[in-house]
Amino acid sequence: MEARRFATLAAIAEQQTGLVSTAQAAVRGISRAALGRLAQAEVILPLRRGIYLVRGNTPDLLDLRAAWLATNPDRDPDADLASGPVLSHAAAAQVWQAGDLSAWPADITVPYRRWSRQQDVRYRVRALDNAEVTVVNGLPVTSPGRTVADLLDDRMGGHNPAHVGKVAADLLAGRRETRAGLARHLRGKGGRLGLRGAVSGTTVLNALLQAAGYTERVEQDLKAPAA
Repeated sequence: MEARRFATLAAIAEQQTGLVSTAQAAVRGISRAALGRLAQAEVILPLRRGIYLVRGNTPDLLDLRAAWLATNPDRDPDADLASGPVLSHAAAAQVWQAGDLSAWPADITVPYRRWSRQQDVRYRVRALDNAEVTVVNGLPVTSPGRTVADLLDDRMGGHNPAHVGKVAADLLAGRRETRAGLARHLRGKGGRLGLRGAVSGTTVLNALLQAAGYTERVEQDLKAPAA
């Protein structure tokens, strides 16, 4: 019986980079008590309240994955990842491997106001366009341009423009986004950089890179096509 339950959990976990929730298990007839026995046998490992890692899986960004699943624990594993909560701000930057910002508390964007029971999760309310959401290694995250714009706008996080500029530079250097793609999201967002009026996105991007200490030569390197 336990082997059958484990096989059921493994099938769910295969679609969620190794993770499964108590709620998803319950839908398939696996009780909390049964999960407790599997955890005691160390075939599943508790990550946070109601979230487990099925042994044999070694995904990266494990803490962020667990926090994300805990925001929507009863999701259908077959559902479109981009249709629910989306990692954003510094959490998205970490998934994109851009910048040096701490991902915690983990910012997760949702289309409507809600409260989190997780002390290390912070909800942001925004209706995202389809083009502003990307799935990266099994995690839904805001697009590079949306991520940089959110960080620059973020009054709650209070990120230093130099740190946001580092995120932008890493995205460019890693060929995850183009200068034009970032600039589209930065149009008119120069207030925190001392730029007044409806300045172009390119001007804001250049100011961000300059704030991060990038010289003209480095900027030219960032614009160079990939080898």
